[in-house]
Amino acid sequence: MYQVGFTRALTEHVSRDEIRFVSSASGGIFTAYALSANKLGCVERMYRKIDVSTKRELFWQVFAKHMLTDYMDALLSPADTLEIPLCFPVCFVPLFSTRYYWLHGKYNRVWERYITAATNYPFLKIFPSFLHGRIAIDGGAVDNIPLYPILKADRSLDEKDKLDLVLVLHFDARYDYRKAFVTDTPVLDLDLSYCNDFSKAHWDFSAKETDKRLQKSYEYGNSVASRLFAGECSRESIRRAADDIFLEEHALRQRCFSIDGLATFLNSAGRIFRSETHCMKKLY
Repeated sequence: MYQVGFTRALTEHVSRDEIRFVSSASGGIFTAYALSANKLGCVERMYRKIDVSTKRELFWQVFAKHMLTDYMDALLSPADTLEIPLCFPVCFVPLFSTRYYWLHGKYNRVWERYITAATNYPFLKIFPSFLHGRIAIDGGAVDNIPLYPILKADRSLDEKDKLDLVLVLHFDARYDYRKAFVTDTPVLDLDLSYCNDFSKAHWDFSAKETDKRLQKSYEYGNSVASRLFAGECSRESIRRAADDIFLEEHALRQRCFSIDGLATFLNSAGRIFRSETHCMKKLY
């Protein structure tokens, strides 16, 4: 839900027409879809309705009460138009291979099947997902921070299509995109736990905690966006602001807990299986 508050603040500083791509994994797909379909209010209301405060209750809601399926049904609609190209990974087992699927344009009913597979967390759903005759699970197992579709080495962009900034939102305090990518595009990676003092109670979805997280992430997003897009707002000024923000947060991040640290560590194996150009697929 940190992503929701932060993204809502971002869209108050940046026109939706200026957002070129959205790439996300796991639960972040809901926020990415909502951003692309201009439905952030819908996904925010979904988070506010959860109101559970214990791990056991949260597990029960997801595993036995099909909470994720219900929320997907509430978010996706045949009337949707994805105005911003959206990408997400899916992991196929037992081969542990990766495919990235792109969505764009008018709603297609096949999307739900692929998003369901991409958010099919192991052990949190009774029935597995199948795509193309293979078991498919949450793509975060192989790429929890899917920058590859945007920064992959063989991606060629004309000068007019150069990106001014890649903004990376995650929950790994020690994440460093430079270990996997070499790019001249300004990149700012933010651990969103920073705005809530790296709280470890990430399973607490009580109404009080949800309100606090949404408000703090909104304020954090507003602060970051104000610095990035102030003044002349050139590519170089954005790069300088991004570097300043990262350096200011870096020392504290190195001392704090990473919610997604284990996932990022396991993703190192996934790089072997996502280096093929044919792993990109379009569903539009």
